Amino acid sequence: MSEIVMRSRDDTSALRGLLLATDFTKPKKIVIKDLDRSSDQNRLLHAMLTDIANQVEHAGKKWDVLIWKRLLTAAWLREAGENPQFVPSLDGRGVDVIYERTSKLTVKQCASLLEWITAFAAEHQVRMTAKDHWGGRYDQ
Repeated sequence: MSEIVMRSRDDTSALRGLLLATDFTKPKKIVIKDLDRSSDQNRLLHAMLTDIANQVEHAGKKWDVLIWKRLLTAAWLREAGENPQFVPSLDGRGVDVIYERTSKLTVKQCASLLEWITAFAAEHQVRMTAKDHWGGRYDQ
């Protein structure tokens, strides 16, 4: 399997070369999609979640990073006009939330989530320890 990351039309020559070198005796699937979040975005996301988990209480409790990721992602989705789904639990003892997995976010979506979390952190006086390498531009 081959993957090519294209950042501009100038990158089409690499794609053209790959297509010319491909054996089409068997059907091939070609997919063009937005890039998933970057490793830099992932590191920043988890650093921010750790700061929030260490400094913010919600509903009278301190929550771990995973719970904060779920809470913040669900709130971000609602503000963006998308709703996480609430589904009766399989064992009948409550409701489970089905939400967007952050690992499947595109670079653009993750940038939006990071900006939303930055605003949340500012509203809750969270002292962020992660160094901002992008000057607030998380769509790199």
